[in-house]
Amino acid sequence: MPRLVIPEHAGVGRFAAKTVTDVPKDEYKDRLVKYIPAESVALYTFTDKLLIGYYGIDGSGVARGAPGLPNQPWKMHAGISTLAFCFWVYTLGGSLILIHHWYHVVLAALAAPVFTFVAGWFEPRA
Repeated sequence: MPRLVIPEHAGVGRFAAKTVTDVPKDEYKDRLVKYIPAESVALYTFTDKLLIGYYGIDGSGVARGAPGLPNQPWKMHAGISTLAFCFWVYTLGGSLILIHHWYHVVLAALAAPVFTFVAGWFEPRA
């Protein structure tokens, strides 16, 4: 079974194989198998099972939290890390910033370094 879907009027074409002139068109189940790559499903399944085991998600969908991180200020850390990422993207001049003409050299030179030093002032509560 070829990987590409065989159209209704198969013939020598850009997407059809050269030897499918007498092959019937693909039915729904054949097209479904060809359109959804098994490699993607396998990667998703592997990642999903890995995360379920890591976070201890039970049948009700409740996670017990990341192991080894009880009482850690992960929300504050995630927020500061997200802001730091945004500042560094701006400093490096990402394509989205350049396309919309939001980039300014002086602001880019100050944004990430200033934020990096200011971020150290945030101390989580005990």
